Amino acid sequence: MGEEADSKSGRSRRDRLPRNGQRERVLQMVRADGGVIDAVELATRIGLHVTTVRFHLDALCDEGAIERTRISRDGVGRPRTGYRAVEERLDYRILAEMLAMELGDTVEERARRAQHIGRSWADRIAGLRAQTVPTPGDTETESVGDQLDRKANLATAVFDRMGFGPELAAESEPTASLSADSAQIVARERVIRLRACPVRELSRAHPEVGCAIHLGLLQGLLDHAAAPAGQPDPPQRALFGRLDPFVEPDLCIARLHASPSSTRDRSDKTATETS
Repeated sequence: MGEEADSKSGRSRRDRLPRNGQRERVLQMVRADGGVIDAVELATRIGLHVTTVRFHLDALCDEGAIERTRISRDGVGRPRTGYRAVEERLDYRILAEMLAMELGDTVEERARRAQHIGRSWADRIAGLRAQTVPTPGDTETESVGDQLDRKANLATAVFDRMGFGPELAAESEPTASLSADSAQIVARERVIRLRACPVRELSRAHPEVGCAIHLGLLQGLLDHAAAPAGQPDPPQRALFGRLDPFVEPDLCIARLHASPSSTRDRSDKTATETS
């Protein structure tokens, strides 16, 4: 235990290890034992106080890396608590990583193909909805704001079914600018907060895949929203989607907005029809 004793200059290197480093050593020692080991024996082997070892053992049990069991004593007395490693499961993230790499050799290529997958997903969703949900009125007479509301509600419902825990925020403040002919243009936006990404690990490791698929899905839903019946891709896109991934550790933001030109065109058309 001499290595663990405090010296005049402070604690030894082993005691100065961060807790996560100590915990990893405890885990590796349990795995290396190959059977059942108790906290006292672990503390002796590692050279840490038994209370510290028990603290890390409890945390590792909570993580599912090890499990508790009972060690029978010879003779009388209560059985001791022992610990053994849990056999590691094959992680689906390995498969996700391999699939991500198959989309392309570069980040740009993977992002492009992932967005295409997302749009195809949106096509399938739109096709299924068309079979079960009545088609809304003619989008040619629908205001851009109404389109945004309708598609924000649809996107929120889709993200909810996917497990994102979405929250549709109140309408963003309109931003005003002036066009070349000095006509005022007001661009409107809707915001969806996504608090529970179901593929968080993949999206963090490969945002060009996980996030790009969801962006393609969002834009695909908007394209179906803006097109009149029988025209899947509008000649001039009126609604746009944007995804801001991980603005907080567990929060992504999906933004739906109308282009200023589409807002102006609808306003001009309404003015012409009423004049």
